Amino acid sequence: MKFFSDRQRIYLDYAAATPVRKEVLRAMKPFWSKVYGNPGAIHKEGVLAKAAVEEARELVARTLRVRATDVIFTSGGTESNNLAIRGAVRAMRLANVPVTDIEVISTTVEHPSVIECLKLLALEGVRVVYAPIDNEGRVIVEEFKKLLSHRTRLVTIAYANSETGVIQDINRLSRTVRLFEKENGLTIPFHTDAAQAPRWLSCALDSLGVDMLSLDAGKCEGPKGIGILIKRPRVQLASINGGGSQESKLRPGTEPVPLVVGAATALSLAQKECEKLSVRSAALRDRWIKELSKIQGVVLNGSAEHRLPNNVNISIPGFDTEFAVVSLDTADIAASTKSACAGAGSGRSHVIYAMTADEARAASTIRFTLTPQTSRRDLKKTTEALRKHMERMHQSGLTA
Repeated sequence: MKFFSDRQRIYLDYAAATPVRKEVLRAMKPFWSKVYGNPGAIHKEGVLAKAAVEEARELVARTLRVRATDVIFTSGGTESNNLAIRGAVRAMRLANVPVTDIEVISTTVEHPSVIECLKLLALEGVRVVYAPIDNEGRVIVEEFKKLLSHRTRLVTIAYANSETGVIQDINRLSRTVRLFEKENGLTIPFHTDAAQAPRWLSCALDSLGVDMLSLDAGKCEGPKGIGILIKRPRVQLASINGGGSQESKLRPGTEPVPLVVGAATALSLAQKECEKLSVRSAALRDRWIKELSKIQGVVLNGSAEHRLPNNVNISIPGFDTEFAVVSLDTADIAASTKSACAGAGSGRSHVIYAMTADEARAASTIRFTLTPQTSRRDLKKTTEALRKHMERMHQSGLTA
């Protein structure tokens, strides 16, 4: 099957999906048809498969500086977020904590998998409060501090935003929670969605100070369909699915051994390389932001300083940017308007609106996310293609 033409495409949607790197494919290969046993079986085939899962778990633990028993494999970032948030609340309810005594603090710029979890909890009677953010998309720490109370049972704030790439000061926020805990004799688990981070930022839990961390292998050159949730021992979770006793009875279902091995390998490689890769990508990103800013009408969304090294999120008020993305695609350039999980044609970006309260700006976003191989030539071609599209729209009178 031929998927693309012979023309070279420029892929600038790394936040949505990444290719599986060759080292990961090599690590996974034996587990498709050679070591194929069910890890739950007690015969040799099962024992070998189980050993592979546990070796992968150990690799993840070493990479993130946690205990192997802290590592839970899931189907992806969405399930990891659901298990962390809904699983924590379910454990509280099973411990007879009244729903009226449960409060969760988050932000309005979270990934859809977190936002939808919080909506479900709110319908069940959980109180959800949202920490104020500034116009660059970062939590206002002093205002966040004021929200902490004796009813606070969970905090969930993303490490790096899936649309803007804005990086939160998770360490400072978690220290704020720890201090409040100490002063009031409470336990308040802190969860962070770090799906966008591993290829670019250190995700070691001791440096972040969090209790739970969600990852998605498909975002860091691993296979799709596999995620990781790190859970510190002090956090109580309850399974949100019925089934078997796999993954410490928290995530029922036969472990997908090839995907588990691939996820651990990808994460380990990503974390080893992230610092060096970030320096190169950030320099390329900053040069490109300056070039895009020269195009009349283009506005950068999010902090210029505190953002992922590969993320360039812009708005072009008055333009149909979904049409712009289609136009770029015909020029062999792949980009997106927002998080792929938000879906195409779903209107404004809830992230940009929360930051700016500007309908026009929120409805006209384009997210470019660079790959480790992106070149200056690729970005120059993209700038030219975007400029030509905007000129055509002006000439056709198809702008606001």
